[in-house]
Amino acid sequence: MAHPNEFTKKLVMTEEIAHQQLIDYIKDKISITPEHEALIKSRFHLQKLKRKEFFLREGDECYSQGFIVEGTFRVFFIDQKASEHVLYFGFKDWWVGDIASFHSQEKTNMNIQAMEDSSILSFTKDDLEWLFIQVPPLERLFRIMAQRTLAVLQKRFLLTISASAEQRFLELIQRHPGIEQLVPQHQIASYLGILPESLSRMKKLLYKK
Repeated sequence: MAHPNEFTKKLVMTEEIAHQQLIDYIKDKISITPEHEALIKSRFHLQKLKRKEFFLREGDECYSQGFIVEGTFRVFFIDQKASEHVLYFGFKDWWVGDIASFHSQEKTNMNIQAMEDSSILSFTKDDLEWLFIQVPPLERLFRIMAQRTLAVLQKRFLLTISASAEQRFLELIQRHPGIEQLVPQHQIASYLGILPESLSRMKKLLYKK
């Protein structure tokens, strides 16, 4: 459960605060000028979503990606049997979107849903291409992010085919301490590819150890 102060923070989230959070994130990784900052802010737009509201839904064309400034998102797809499969969770200072659909402008088969009242700074492909020209260091940042994302996805793929559900769960909570307070158990089970009751039994055995 969120701390009361977190609800207060969400009530006062403004585009100015969101932009500063984004700039702080960027400046922690690359060097940009004050002029660059102003250009970046002009192309990132604050979008607030209520709990269960979708930032992206299957069948949409992914015109936007987003930088999460507060809240939690789940990224999932639905198979032919109407079963949901969680690909990953998005938290504060994370980027979310369907990269393939974003660049091809084709319809997505992914869903991105807010798990609590959340705020995100969104931008379009045209915004990004314009910024790459106006703010050259930003292209380097996105290249670094793409490399890191690929490394994370590769690690998850290897864990999926080589590690037990218990090992995958331990890796998840090590990588995201406190995730169990943010994400419902059945969603974590979906991410791990097991049933909720299997996760419950596994956690009981782990706590006994």
